[in-house]
Amino acid sequence: MSEKLSAERHTPDELTQELESLDLEIVRCAVICQVRLFDPGVLNQVMDNNDQVCGQAHPIAFQSLRGLLYLHFDMHRQLAQTYGSHDAEEIIRRVQDHLRPRIGDQLGQLFDAGGPAA
Repeated sequence: MSEKLSAERHTPDELTQELESLDLEIVRCAVICQVRLFDPGVLNQVMDNNDQVCGQAHPIAFQSLRGLLYLHFDMHRQLAQTYGSHDAEEIIRRVQDHLRPRIGDQLGQLFDAGGPAA
């Protein structure tokens, strides 16, 4: 079964909820490890498995964070393939708008206009 068929079985609202849950878990793991994900170069360091970016050593949470980030980027790819980049960006924007007041400044400027979305 193709990835596209799998993604088409979900409504945009369902995908928004799944992405929101995933992003909240990313934030939780980043807070546990005290990782400022969107400071310059930090996201790449996490993806490269460099736990030196952690303010607090927590190997299990760091590995979870890294795996969740891979899932996050894969979900973005699937959204763009299934709904087109414009609709995918709308879903992602809705998630960001909903999460922003819940997260506050725990990770710094989490949703900077120039930075990646969580």
